[in-house]
Amino acid sequence: LAPALSLPGQAVCPELSSSEDNACIISCVNDESCPQGTKCCARSPCSRSCTVPLMVSSPEPVLKDGRCPWVQTPLTAKHCLEKNDCSRDDQCEGNKKCCFSSCAMRCLDPVTEDSFQ
Repeated sequence: LAPALSLPGQAVCPELSSSEDNACIISCVNDESCPQGTKCCARSPCSRSCTVPLMVSSPEPVLKDGRCPWVQTPLTAKHCLEKNDCSRDDQCEGNKKCCFSSCAMRCLDPVTEDSFQ
């Protein structure tokens, strides 16, 4: 199954700004849990919400196989002091994907169909 791709641009989450509210609210886990036309993006070091993405031109979009591993989100809100390591897959080495890791975005090994067999 090939990933969806909309040319001529690639939808990416906006960069975090220091003026963002630091409330720890997680209203989505991945893009599939968001309404069409939005992405699940980090809004502060410890929060995620469905956001209208930025469209950036990319001559050759980096499409990495697999999907991000499932992450258990904390049941209680706590302040996350970690900074994101990435915001897009192409910022990760090798086959790693930029994924939410309970507090911040990290380059993680993807889950592939082979992982379930």
